[in-house]
Amino acid sequence: MVGRLAFTRFEFWDWRERDMVGLAREAARRGLSTVIFSGNTFAEPLVDPEMHRLALAHFADSLRVARRVGAGLLVAHVGYSRSHLSHAMQWEAAVQGLRAAGTLAAEARVTLAVEPLNSTIDHPGYFLDSLPEALRLIREVDHPAVRLLVDIYHMRVMHGDLLTLLPAALPWVVHVHVADVPGRGEPGSGRVPWSEVLSVLRDSGYRGAIGLEFWPTGDPEDGLRRAIEVLTS
Repeated sequence: MVGRLAFTRFEFWDWRERDMVGLAREAARRGLSTVIFSGNTFAEPLVDPEMHRLALAHFADSLRVARRVGAGLLVAHVGYSRSHLSHAMQWEAAVQGLRAAGTLAAEARVTLAVEPLNSTIDHPGYFLDSLPEALRLIREVDHPAVRLLVDIYHMRVMHGDLLTLLPAALPWVVHVHVADVPGRGEPGSGRVPWSEVLSVLRDSGYRGAIGLEFWPTGDPEDGLRRAIEVLTS
């Protein structure tokens, strides 16, 4: 299916349960390149300073995998809120954890993409659920290897005025995910004004990849074709 639709790049989530040697071999055979995958998981939240050792060890392992598969980006998750810590303590822990992870990433010539997630449908209790707050966090971290991933689905769920918020964030954005709202189906299955979203991306000079991270509403190949049509029309 990937070959039939002429895709040349792909991404995935956690690498630890995958045959990465086999994946790299198959990708090379098909002429595919890895764009991004998860550098850490929710199991070692950066908002908790006691989890930093585990998170940084995971990032270090992920960076070695990134080198092996040629990926230049890793998703960074700050994690779910910790009830025993104040918001200010979690914020500071996220800042310090991302700086430390950014140092590791810079040494490997990889960029971390911090992804805010919606906390109303898919991730109740997630700490970083706002695009303006994510932008503020990146600015406070102030590390050249720490940037933003904007998921249009997640941020549209959180912000009805997403189109007005996007331009300020896009200079910091290194990767974009797309899915429609409601339902997280393929673009064109919901109410997101994709032509306007794409105009904002173009006008802001975004030149990175757009990852199709959606749940097909029907046949997966039909969903991919529909997404391509909507995003290229």
